[in-house]
Amino acid sequence: MVVCAILIAVDLTPTKITSASTNTKPTQQTSYAQRLNKGHAPTLSIEPYIRPSFAEQMRQLRPVILQAAQRHNRPEISHMTDQEFAAVIALILYNENFGSFEDRFASVRPLTPLYQQLQVEANELSGSNFSVWPANLRPSVALEILRQEVPVPAPTMVITRPITVTGSKIDINSYQSEAELYAAITQEINDPVLAVSYLAANLERGLYRAQYEGVPVTWRTLAAWHNQGIVSPKDIRRNPTARSYIYRSSAYIPSAYMLINGCESIRCKKGNGRQAK
Repeated sequence: MVVCAILIAVDLTPTKITSASTNTKPTQQTSYAQRLNKGHAPTLSIEPYIRPSFAEQMRQLRPVILQAAQRHNRPEISHMTDQEFAAVIALILYNENFGSFEDRFASVRPLTPLYQQLQVEANELSGSNFSVWPANLRPSVALEILRQEVPVPAPTMVITRPITVTGSKIDINSYQSEAELYAAITQEINDPVLAVSYLAANLERGLYRAQYEGVPVTWRTLAAWHNQGIVSPKDIRRNPTARSYIYRSSAYIPSAYMLINGCESIRCKKGNGRQAK
């Protein structure tokens, strides 16, 4: 029986969301589920917050996330199962639901959906390049995905890989201006189901970038890629924004773990085919 035991740590030691069988001996690093079972809470200063409406949306998106992971995971590069890759997708979506500003000032949380909607409307009306939720992608990044482009360090700058966004109906050559194209892309990345497809495709790009640079892939690698477009541990250590993003993301590991494994609690109920170690 295979389970997804997601490891939680806030340093930059190469660690990935790993799977383990019920016969696997404990390692030096313990899963979040194991730590809770032993009565030890994680030492994070961030209290994860998930809006109830977004929690319900994520439950509805669970099969979409799993299917997207099957399409876009490249296990020969990621060394992750599709389920583990799906957990990374869920982790990023949870983390993107709110930002560090909302962590500091909880009173503004009710205004966040309005702020997010205003950015969508700005993009649609004027062809702006504001980030769009739920995946917090800019139209310009989504356009790179549609063009199958993967930015890499100089001197090469860009490589292409066979990346597709399932469900997208955009023909990037049929628009008269960049503004019109960005407006159309905004409508797609604002759609929750399509947003998952774009996000999964973007993480696939992260795998190709890591392969190009010859660096190992962990959930931290993909989180840093999504947030800052970098993958190497050296670059991540030098980038305080990426480090902060990874640290904050780690607070949502339990939520991602429970969603993907179909659990209502850290220890899955017996009989559902999965049981946390």
